[in-house]
Order: sequence, then structure tokens, then C-alpha cells
Amino acid sequence: MKKATKIKTGKTTLQFKFALMFLVVMLVSSIISLAALMLIMRPSLVGNIENQIVTLANSMKRLESVGKYTTSEIISICNNDTSEVTVIKPKSTEYYRVKIEASEHNCYVEVTGFIPTVVGYTVINGEYLSITSFAKDNYYWMTIMAMLIALMVSIILGSVLTVFLTRRILRPVRNLTGATAMVSRGHFNVTVPLCKDAELNVLINNFNKMAQELSGIESLRGDFISNVSHEFKTPLASIQGFAKLLQDDNLSDADRREYTQIIVNETGRLSKLTTDILRLSKLENQTTVSNKTRFSIDEQIRRILLVLEPEWTKKNIELNIELDSVYYFGSEELMAQIWQNIINNAIKFTPENGHIGVRLFRTDKNITVRISDDGPQIPPEVAEKIFDKFYQGDNSRKTEGNGLGLALVHRVVDLCGGKIFVENLYDGGVCFVIELPYVISDMQ
Repeated sequence: MKKATKIKTGKTTLQFKFALMFLVVMLVSSIISLAALMLIMRPSLVGNIENQIVTLANSMKRLESVGKYTTSEIISICNNDTSEVTVIKPKSTEYYRVKIEASEHNCYVEVTGFIPTVVGYTVINGEYLSITSFAKDNYYWMTIMAMLIALMVSIILGSVLTVFLTRRILRPVRNLTGATAMVSRGHFNVTVPLCKDAELNVLINNFNKMAQELSGIESLRGDFISNVSHEFKTPLASIQGFAKLLQDDNLSDADRREYTQIIVNETGRLSKLTTDILRLSKLENQTTVSNKTRFSIDEQIRRILLVLEPEWTKKNIELNIELDSVYYFGSEELMAQIWQNIINNAIKFTPENGHIGVRLFRTDKNITVRISDDGPQIPPEVAEKIFDKFYQGDNSRKTEGNGLGLALVHRVVDLCGGKIFVENLYDGGVCFVIELPYVISDMQ
């Protein structure tokens, strides 16, 4: 028995595709989440910043009204950790842009950008000032940066974990890939272990069954070649041996006739073996029955019994025949092979002065033929293999032949959509039962 082949798997990039997919999903979801968060928080955030800037501008105005502080001193007093006040240079672009607005309002506030940048403008002692709420060390920016860093770290860690987790998840897929490669190279003794996923287990079970069936087919192929070689070798050896004996000039006429007859018999045996192999091969590659006609099965069985009369008369076998008139629509040639093979086997296994029964009857659904003989009964373990190619049963029912007759019969019955089985009779002997489907429309 061959040892199970160890599965070798190659590298796969599917897990990296999962990691990349996770990375893209995380990035997109993070961007969408941040955008949604900013859209929700933006009005409240801008309102708070505007209040801070207006409050700071009012404080600067009150200091200005005291009249004892310069602009620089006011800026120094009002600058803090959450805001920055700077003087706008005269004649700059910003100066001319805010001059009118700042002059008309106590504090003019300008908001720009999706992530809001809020800048206020006011006039103190005739100088235009800008008030920026977000300095570089502002808590808001620190929070935003912390969120961004946390998101990036989580994305990277998530991608790394995805690589390792998908490697474990995809292990059954890699095993299947490796096993498929082994099967493609002709190693059919491959078994993929089951995993925890029910969906994948269905695929794995089907693959294991396929590999087992292929292994069985490979064994059958090897057995077929071995059996064919053996069946050909035996008669060829006899022909060669007796042909050499015929070269002896001192051989008597009686011996010469005997040896010649043996060669003729063995040649006929080879011819029958070749014919049966070709016929079985043709039937195995055939999926439908052609050349169908409507014919009488009972008349066909009677003709075959007459053809085989010399065989059963020689052994003084008594025939018990009960044949109803039954018509069938199918291949007359294929049906003849069924009755000829089974009746011929019954004659071979029935002892002298024995009995053979042939019964034909029809029900609403089936046409049934029962062919029984007085030969040795068949053990159950043998009955399971009796229709296999080249199988000739145990020694009690082994006689001349090549073990292809019942295989041919079984294949013909399968093509006709029927079934065949063998049963041991209560009072001794065996009975082959053939059931064929009866279709009324075909019989009309």
C-alpha cells in the first residue's frame, strides 16, 4: 500500500491582499469618520473660538480705553497659551484686505478651511491687529495630531495582525492548493485535513472523496492491466508449448490431433477475450443505447436456450421455464448478451442432472427476469465483487472464462436504466435477478 504523500504548499499572496484590503478600508473609514466628525463639531468649535477671540478683542479695547497702555503693552498683556496677537504690517496685502472690515466692526472674525482656522481683526491705538486662536502648541492641534497618530498606529497594527490571522485562516486553502498540485502530478493518496470552517469542510470533503475515487480508479487500471496480461499470457504459453511439441517428427497422430485441438481452443479463448475487452471498452464509453427496436424478450430467451441446447443436454440439466409474453423497446443485440452470458454461466455451475429456472414476468413499472441454478452459493463478500472486471469468484464457482461476462452484463443493464443483483436461494443454489424499466409509451 502506498504511503500518503506529504503535502507541500508554496507561498501565497492572498493574505497580503487581505492586509492591503484592510489597510484601504481602514484609511477610507478613518477619513470618512474624521470628515463626519469635523462636519458635526465644526459649528460648535467655530462658535467657541469666535467667542474667545471677541472676548479677547473686548479686553484689548477696555485696556485701550484706560489710555495708559501702548499697543505693545496691550499685546503683551493679552497674549496667552491659547491665542496669539500680532500687528499687521502697514501696506501689506492683509492690511488692505482687513482695513475696512476692522474699521467698521469692533472685532471682525474670518473663518477659513475645512479644519477651521479662525482669525479675528481689530484696531488698537490706530494699529490693525490679528488675533489667532490656534497657536502651534494649542491643545486642539495636539488633540488632532494625537488622533491622527493613534489612527495610523491602529492601521499599521491592524494590517500586521491581518497578515498573521489570514495566514491561519487561509491554511486550508493552501493545503487544498498543494494537494491539487500533487493530484495533478499523479499522486492520488493525498488527504487534506479538515478545518473549523463548515463551508471549507464541504470543499475539503469533496476533494478527499475525489482523490479517493481517483486512487481507486488508478488501482483498477493497474489491476486491469495486470489481469489482461495474465489472461493473455496463459493461453499464449499453452500455444507456444504445444506448438513446439508439434515440431517433434516422432509425435503420434493421436497426440498431434490432441495438441492441435488445444492450440485451436486456446486461440479461440484469446479471440473471445479480445472481443470481450473491446466490447466492454465500447460499452463503458457509451452513454446511451442506440438502434432501439420493439421486440419480444420471451422469444429472444427461447432462441438463446435453443442455441445452448447442446451444453445443457450434455449435462442432462432440466429446464423450468416460465416466460410471460413481454415486449421491450431497446437494443436486441445488447439484451441477447445479458441472457446468453447469465444462462451460459448457469449451465457451467449447475451439476449434472441439475435444474435451471428461467422466469420472465412484468409489473406496472418493471420487467423482471429471474435465472436460477443449482450451483454453489455465493458468499456475501464475493457477491459485492462478482460484477467487477476479471473477478471470477471463489474457487467453488470458478471455471473456465475470463471474468468479463458479468461485467458486460452489468454495464448493459446500467445503460438500460435497470439493475441486476444475485441472491442465494433458501433451498440451495443462486438466482440472478434482472430488472428493466417498463415504459408504456415505448411499448406502443
